[in-house]
Amino acid sequence: MIKLKAGREGLSAEETLKVGSYNALLKSTLPEEYKYYKAEETFESSHDIFRLAFPRGFAWEVISFHSGPPVISYKFRHWGYFEGPFKGHAPTCEMVEFYGMGILKVDESLRAEDVEIYYDPADLISNLLKGSLISE
Repeated sequence: MIKLKAGREGLSAEETLKVGSYNALLKSTLPEEYKYYKAEETFESSHDIFRLAFPRGFAWEVISFHSGPPVISYKFRHWGYFEGPFKGHAPTCEMVEFYGMGILKVDESLRAEDVEIYYDPADLISNLLKGSLISE
């Protein structure tokens, strides 16, 4: 079974699909008053929020590999142009990017068994909150 870990207890692939990848990766254990993204969206609504904010797409690319199978460690970059609103904040039209590290464990057939993701979600969210608040 594949588990997705983002610096905390992992989620199975089924659990990740159920809650949505954005919610799984942005879930925080901070007290409510300090949460900058509340992972309460559905799979569909969380993807709609990011598709609206990044109408040209939000690319993910592997920058470098640091070890080979069966335990693969790598550095990644996630980036896009913030050209649509995000949760009441106007777009800045700037490129938003963040970097992280991942560890992928694979079986003999190179099928993923376990995925660990490490990055600072504030690198993403802080750029999405830079835009002025959109008046009602």
